Amino acid sequence: MAAALPKALFDLRSRSGRTHVSVRLSRRGWRNFLLGAFASVALFFGLKWLGVFAWGVAAGKIGSVYEIPEGPWGHLTAQPVLIAAPTERLSPNFRLGNDRWYFRAAHAGEVRQQLLRAGISAEDAVKLLVTLQAVPGNPGIMATAPGPALVLSMSPAVRTALYEQLSLLPENLPQLEPFRMTDIHLDDWLQAGEVPSEVVARVRSLLWKRGNAVLFSDYNVVADTINSPAVKLALLTQLSRKASLVVRLAIPGEDEIEPLVGYWGFGGRSEKVGPLLHAMARSGGERLDIANLLPVFARQRLYRFPDPLPGSDLGPGCHWSAFNFFNMGRPDEGLHTPEGVEKVLRENYVSATGEPRFGDIILLTLPDGSSIHSAVYIAGNIVFTKNGPSLATPFVFSTIEDMLAFYPSSQKITLNYYRRAGT
Repeated sequence: MAAALPKALFDLRSRSGRTHVSVRLSRRGWRNFLLGAFASVALFFGLKWLGVFAWGVAAGKIGSVYEIPEGPWGHLTAQPVLIAAPTERLSPNFRLGNDRWYFRAAHAGEVRQQLLRAGISAEDAVKLLVTLQAVPGNPGIMATAPGPALVLSMSPAVRTALYEQLSLLPENLPQLEPFRMTDIHLDDWLQAGEVPSEVVARVRSLLWKRGNAVLFSDYNVVADTINSPAVKLALLTQLSRKASLVVRLAIPGEDEIEPLVGYWGFGGRSEKVGPLLHAMARSGGERLDIANLLPVFARQRLYRFPDPLPGSDLGPGCHWSAFNFFNMGRPDEGLHTPEGVEKVLRENYVSATGEPRFGDIILLTLPDGSSIHSAVYIAGNIVFTKNGPSLATPFVFSTIEDMLAFYPSSQKITLNYYRRAGT
C-alpha cells in the first residue's frame, strides 16, 4: 500500500471550491519560519546600525544620518551636508594661480628629471623646458607655462604624481590650495545641475587623488572653455561647496544628564550648558544640535563664512579659529601670525594626556616640528576647523579622517593634543 503523501504547506484550493490560500506549517516549518523572520529583523537593525539603510544610502554620504560610537560625550548622530559659498563671495573673473608650474631647481636638467619622475613623457618635457625660466627675486625656483593641451592630456596617475610634487612649493597655489572633496561626496559635489554636463565631465577628467580626497587644480583650463559668466559662477558655486556635519546629541533621562554636563561643560563651562541640558531632559527632548553647546566664539561662526581681514582679500586661518575657540571677548588678532600662535601655545597650553577632551587643540605636525594645521577636538572623531584662509571656506565640523585627507602624504603627519593649562 502506497504511503500517504504529506499535506502541502501551501494549498490553493478549498472544499467549497472557492479559490483561497491556505498555509499549513509543520513544527519544523514554524521553527524555520520564525528563525527566518528573526534573521530578517536582525539583518535590518544590523544594517541600520552600520548606517546602511533600505534605500541604499551609506553612512557618511549626503542623505545619511549615522551614529558616532558612544563615549563620555553621549550618544551622537551625524548628518553630512555640503555648504556652498554665497555668490557674493565669488566672481566669474576668478583665476586659480597664474597658469605656471614652479620647480625648486638650479638648472633645466633638474626640472627635466622631476618631470620624468612624475611620468611626463620625454617629448612633453622638452616642450615644457622651452618656456622654462628662472623666477626673478626667487633664487633656486624655476617656472614653466604648460599649455592647455598638455594639461588635458595627462593621465590621472601622472597628474597625481606631478601635482603632489608641485604642492610642496607655496608658489604653486592651484596644487597647494586646490578645490577639494573627499571621494565619498564626489558624486554629490559634482552632480550636474546648473552646470552643463559636459563641463562637469571635463572637471572629472582633471581630478587628482590624495588618500581619500579628490582635488581639482586646473580650474583655469576649464573656465577658459566657458563663454557664459553665469555658467562660470555656477561652476564656482558648485566647486566651492565644503563638507560639514550637523551633529545631534540624544538627551537621556534627567538622572543621566549630569555626566553630559561634565563633558560638554569641561573647562568651567558647566553653568553655560547645564541649564539647557537639564531643561531638555525634563521636557523629554529627544535630540539637541550640539552647536547649542559650543562656546560663543564657535557657536557664532559654525557653518558660516568669514569676513576679510582689514586690507586683505583673505580671512582668518586655522590657528586663529582654533586658539580663539574658548575666547569670550574680542578674538585674539595676534593669532594671525606664527609668533602669536607659538606664544599662546607656550603660555596657555600643556600637552594633553589620556583620552582627548572637548576643547583640546589638535596640531598637525611635520617631522621637522612645523605645524601645518590646527583644529579643536569636539567628540568621537569630530573636530571644529577652518581649512585655510579663503573667504569661500566656512567654519565647519569635520571628521579627523577627512581633515587629514587634504594634507600632503609625502611626509608623516603627527597629531599632537594640547589642553588649556589649569583645566
